[in-house]
This record gives sequence, C-alpha cells and structure tokens, in this order.
Amino acid sequence: MKQNKTLIFAAAALMIVASFVATPNAKADTAPGEGFYTGAFLGYGSGLISADVTSIARAGGGLNENATFKSDRGGLGLSGIQGGGWLGWGMKTADDLYFGAEISGAGSDEKIELSSTVGIKDDDGVTNITSMSAKRNWVAGGAVRVGYYLNTSTLFSLTGGVAVSQFAVKIGSDKETYYAGGPQVGAQVETQLSKIDPNLSLRMEFVYTDYLTADISGMDGVGEGTGADNNSELTGSDSAGRVGIVYRF
Repeated sequence: MKQNKTLIFAAAALMIVASFVATPNAKADTAPGEGFYTGAFLGYGSGLISADVTSIARAGGGLNENATFKSDRGGLGLSGIQGGGWLGWGMKTADDLYFGAEISGAGSDEKIELSSTVGIKDDDGVTNITSMSAKRNWVAGGAVRVGYYLNTSTLFSLTGGVAVSQFAVKIGSDKETYYAGGPQVGAQVETQLSKIDPNLSLRMEFVYTDYLTADISGMDGVGEGTGADNNSELTGSDSAGRVGIVYRF
C-alpha cells in the first residue's frame, strides 16, 4: 500500500513538472504518437516467477540428497516500482491507423526472496545457507507499435518486441549478476493534453514480459571445494502497469 501511494504521488509530480517545461510552439495539427517523441513513466510490476537453485553440496557434508531453493510464496514474489522512459517515432495514416517503433528502458526495485528447508554450503566456510534473493535491476527493449485513433486526440496501440532484464542474485555471501531475455507485449492508451500543450500527452500502458529461462551453472562459491556442483535458473514473467508523460518534437 505504501508503494502504491508513492507511485501515485510521483506520477502526479511528473505531470506537474511536465506542464511547466512544455514549450509554446505546439503542433496543433498533429496527433498523439506522430513524429519523434520521448517520455518518462512510473509504474508497478509484479512477477509470476519460478526461481530454483539445486545443489548437491548439502550442509553437513552429505551428498546424497539435493537441496533445492523455491519461492516461499508460490512464485508470486517478484514485485516493486519501476521508473524509466520511452523514445520512438510513429506515423498516422489517412485511415486513422498508426504505425511506429520505440525503445524503452526502466530501473526497478522488484525483488523476490527464496528459501529452502535443506541447507547448502559454500567455499567461504558458510554452512546451512537456507535463503537467497533475486532482484531485477533494470529492463530494456525495443518494439514495433500498431494502433488506431479513437478520436483526434486519443490513440490506442499495441506493442510487440523483445526485452532484456538484469538480475542480481545473492546466495549466502556470494553474489552473481545475470540476464534474462524474452518477448515483451503491451497495450497503451495515449491522450493529448491540448489545454497544456498539444505536443504533450498522457500515456497509460500495460506491459507483459516473458523471461523464458535463464541459467547459471556452477555459481562461484556455491558447491565449490566439495566435489559437488549446482545449477540455478529463473523462469517466469512480469506484468507492469505504467503511467507517464510523452512529448512530441
């Protein structure tokens, strides 16, 4: 609830700042999304994640039973605030259709905590490690955009492309950074803020990102020095709602 309130206040502040920086040389004859544009957004993401770490380097020296880390909340653990921006270009046809392309990127504090009932050991002498964490640092990607103008000042569009996310994983005293890439799709509604500046628009969107599966085999320090090995992988997806301001040049 606290994160949601922060998001609402931050989005309101973003709109107020944009109203002050908007320039008076508006292109009144253009529609939302036309030409080159850039924008900034805030959003909230929540993931359906399955992050498993399996090691045969069991604490206590036993090698007969695998230790597997799983989410203690059924996979509904990756969640947090996102903040980033868009950069793109688009065109409106005579039939009120829209075609464009854009790139986007966002920083994130989305995080998931994992736990295990069986401990593992690492090469730093730490035994009985029963918890780990995975945090998404950022996401970036490119997409094509297709839409239709509901009226002269409102554009509905769909996007499809690919995105890459960077994750930071911590197991005991060991840390690892890795990347998960996959398809990304979304839907947007963009409305012209003509009373402030016809070049300025309010954009709301929903974005779905599929991580597919990212593997880390033999993470440094986990299972080392024991004659054992481990395998770590992340599989899942993320859904995010975003609100932002777009300015056309």
